[in-house]
Amino acid sequence: MKELYGLHDNYNNKLIGSVGCYNHRYFFPLSKEDLSSIKDWRNTQMDILRQWRPLTDRNQENWYHVVSEDNHQVIFSIKECNQDAATQLIGYCGITNIDYINRRGEISFLVDPSRAEDLILYQPDIFAVLNHLCQYGFDRLNLHKLFTETFDFRVKHISLLEQFGMHLDGVIREHQYIRGNYHNSVIHSILQSEWNQIREV
Repeated sequence: MKELYGLHDNYNNKLIGSVGCYNHRYFFPLSKEDLSSIKDWRNTQMDILRQWRPLTDRNQENWYHVVSEDNHQVIFSIKECNQDAATQLIGYCGITNIDYINRRGEISFLVDPSRAEDLILYQPDIFAVLNHLCQYGFDRLNLHKLFTETFDFRVKHISLLEQFGMHLDGVIREHQYIRGNYHNSVIHSILQSEWNQIREV
């Protein structure tokens, strides 16, 4: 497990300013410089998001201010480091809808569409994200549970969630209307105790 998910990188080889690192993916606090790319990626992947209209620059500015002040969500930019030690934004992730009373939060994750279509890139991307968010959510925020919602046509994404160790909680039938059809929402989760077992393997 450690070698597969890049845990040998775990916080030992960070770039300055990064919050964490897994398998050469670095996690930084969200910055204004990231907003334009994230807006474009969200607008081209609306079908996999709970987003019903294209975002504008103003939407992104408002979202950035909300994220900066709201302690019920924490958002990170995901960057790779090239041979010249320069970083390139490849996506963003976070924990949203944090409920501190019940100690749970929802996983959010999106990468550049070109990476999402390339399983060779996408698999290590999602494993790095899940490792980072579990580490942050369980160890730093002391959450009990992290969960995620995925539309049923994202078969490869669902498979990767389960390969990581996410538990299939259930299916909400015909929950999202996308391009003329209703789709099921598939709910996965991981508990703090399960994460402890995964990272010890």
